[in-house]
Amino acid sequence: MTAMARRQAGFTLTELMVVVSIIGILVTMALVYLRPRVRPIEVATRLGDLVREASRQAVTLGPVRGKVAVALHSKARTRITAAPSGTQVTFTLERLQETGPDTASWVFIEDYTTDRNVIPVQYAPGVGTAGMPGTNTDWSTFTVQCRPDRTCDAYTVFFQSAIPGPDCTPSDSPPPLYEQCAKLSIMPLGGAITTRTDWN
Repeated sequence: MTAMARRQAGFTLTELMVVVSIIGILVTMALVYLRPRVRPIEVATRLGDLVREASRQAVTLGPVRGKVAVALHSKARTRITAAPSGTQVTFTLERLQETGPDTASWVFIEDYTTDRNVIPVQYAPGVGTAGMPGTNTDWSTFTVQCRPDRTCDAYTVFFQSAIPGPDCTPSDSPPPLYEQCAKLSIMPLGGAITTRTDWN
């Protein structure tokens, strides 16, 4: 009776392997489905935060000296530029540092690189929809300037998820695209921004 009780007290190697396999499958599924995925609207909001900071810094730094403004053909105190790298884009905020009576250079403040799950598709000057005139996909020419008078260049930037899904093209009855599309509109006054989860 003691030998029989000893035999029934534990698990067999096969049972342990089945349990470990089930746990492994559950952990893998949890990692895949519970991993936070950055959505286009989050990237648009983060770029909007950068624009607000550019506007705030421009006001704080005050006016550009006349000779510097003439030499640069601009009264901008801060700017945001873009540098593409594959499907990602790095947006960089810089401030104007006056180095002499009529000279200045741009100094790095901070930057933001878009997540690889979100594609910055295009941008255009002004505020509008994806079909607006002036739409551009060359991110190396993107520049938003902010001035001490609380104005920034108006732009609209369009983002799309890298994972295939519904079309983001504007329509009369847009489908719910909360996970797929986003639009950031930079207003000219005060660096104010609006974001939408579609391109309308």
